[in-house]
Amino acid sequence: MQLKLNERGLKGQESPSSITRVILVRHAQSSYNAQKRYQGSCDDSVLTDKGRSDAYQTGVALRDIRIDAVYTSPLQRVQETLVEILGGMKVEKPVFTSPHLKEIDMPGWQGLTYKYVQEHFAADYRCWKERPHEFQMTPQVERQSRSAICVQQQCFPVLDLYDRADQFWQEILPLHTGKTILIVSHSGTIRALISTAIAMGCEQYHVLQQSNCGISILNFPTLGHQQAQLEAMNITTHLGEVLPKLKDGKQGLRLLLVPAIGNSQHLIQKLAERLQTVPIDFSLNSDLESSQHTTEQLLKYHPKTVQIQVLDQYFPQTLQQKLSSQRATITSNETDSTHFITGLIVASPSIIQNLLSQVLDTSPESLQLIPDTLSIIYYPLKSRTPVLQAMNITNS
Repeated sequence: MQLKLNERGLKGQESPSSITRVILVRHAQSSYNAQKRYQGSCDDSVLTDKGRSDAYQTGVALRDIRIDAVYTSPLQRVQETLVEILGGMKVEKPVFTSPHLKEIDMPGWQGLTYKYVQEHFAADYRCWKERPHEFQMTPQVERQSRSAICVQQQCFPVLDLYDRADQFWQEILPLHTGKTILIVSHSGTIRALISTAIAMGCEQYHVLQQSNCGISILNFPTLGHQQAQLEAMNITTHLGEVLPKLKDGKQGLRLLLVPAIGNSQHLIQKLAERLQTVPIDFSLNSDLESSQHTTEQLLKYHPKTVQIQVLDQYFPQTLQQKLSSQRATITSNETDSTHFITGLIVASPSIIQNLLSQVLDTSPESLQLIPDTLSIIYYPLKSRTPVLQAMNITNS
């Protein structure tokens, strides 16, 4: 499946001279990913066979995009991913390795399983998930000589990562004005790159999901000092995934968001086919004709879905009320380990854009929302932080 950057047919074309386009790809599945271990900036993890196959498919998806330069992390799981991506693209590109693109440094947890950390570092883990900007970690002991040992001060992994992301943008963007660059890096690093580009705070570190080989796109204006726009986030359709896989277990509320204008019936039909096998428990749509018609099309394979229609001017308030009631229902059934609700939300692009910007805690103008596409927000049962799983999934 080829990747289409947006419905306006930009695939395979050069970036407009007023835009610097950045395509970001997380590395493919690694051995530590498969073993559910923290990787951090250690270099012990390598790609699995699945990882190599997925990375190659990612290259195929990017084959028709004109890319002027490639930047990568020096860690071997990223280097191995890049080899497969370039193989799928069937081209050679100028490649630059940047230490700023290494993964977040987690010296105390690297190599440990997620379960072990949750059980043995419970307080630190809670801070990591709920207040990542305050999370501290003691670096590994550095031995300077046989007789002297130097212990570094406490480090702040997330704050340090965001500083690196800022430095990367400052150094690299001026070198590629009006061009398209590809960045192959890590989950944490890409989250920091996106966040610093669209003015998200580091408190929102866990809000952006990054799947293995997920593709995201940022557009930077080349004139003035405006912040970037996020055009796409964590696209995994080229890997054959209907929706990105959930990261925090299948407990909670998932919202499928469709900004409807009613002008792309063929896209809505393909989206309906994509969602055919996805259970949808309820739908909420505004009374605008475009939203009503889009909802009918999307639910043609879901005759039992509970449908709710709301006046457009009252939609934001009703949506918040519905979110609160559904999350309360899930919480009351917390003993049910599989309790999970999926809702379809169809409304005007401005309403969907405002909802996404609230989740990301950034301005709506930072999001280049494409009508008649699919974005996904997940509210995990045991987390205070919602997660943007993907934005602007196209179905052409």
